[in-house]
Amino acid sequence: MELIENLLQLLVTFVGALLSGISYRKSRRQAYFLLLCFYGCFALGALYWTLYLLLFDTTPKVFYVSEFGWVASVIFLRILQATLAGADEHSFRCRRAWLAPAFGVPLLAFYCTFGDILSNLVWCGMMIWLSYCAIRGLAYAETRTGAARNMRCFHIGVLCFTFAEYLLWTAGCFWPDTSPASPVFWCDMLLTLTILGLLPAVRKAVDA
Repeated sequence: MELIENLLQLLVTFVGALLSGISYRKSRRQAYFLLLCFYGCFALGALYWTLYLLLFDTTPKVFYVSEFGWVASVIFLRILQATLAGADEHSFRCRRAWLAPAFGVPLLAFYCTFGDILSNLVWCGMMIWLSYCAIRGLAYAETRTGAARNMRCFHIGVLCFTFAEYLLWTAGCFWPDTSPASPVFWCDMLLTLTILGLLPAVRKAVDA
């Protein structure tokens, strides 16, 4: 089942990269290029993991090759987030945004008891940053009309992505099995759906 999960995720990210590339070629909008990089890096990480499963019938013992790809994809997502947000949004003050570290820091401490500290610091740090900016962006969009308001779908998409990642990591701490009876399987499916949903969310934000 883990192979099926990864094949599906590879397919979704490959299609996302293809459609983003087509959109970039047509419009030459930087947002589509950054989305292409997000999908492309994620797909490369998933490709390595999937090929390893196919060839050796086990998960990689050293998974840093895939992790580099996945980390790079999140970095591009953050750059995309910063690119789509205007100067007013960047300077907007929002107390609700502090919910991101209030939620993420305890989870970081929890994850560090199960795995590598540096890896968890990097991953959770990026998720906290993404969710902080997404909550701030949602709050900013509520006070505006027009194009700024159309950014809501993108910010919601980013929040769903970070929530799905947190959910997957938390489930993996308790249920390492990847069978359909395990919550990990369904959390991974949810993550795949959130990744797919970023494409229409970016389109709505760019075309506004």
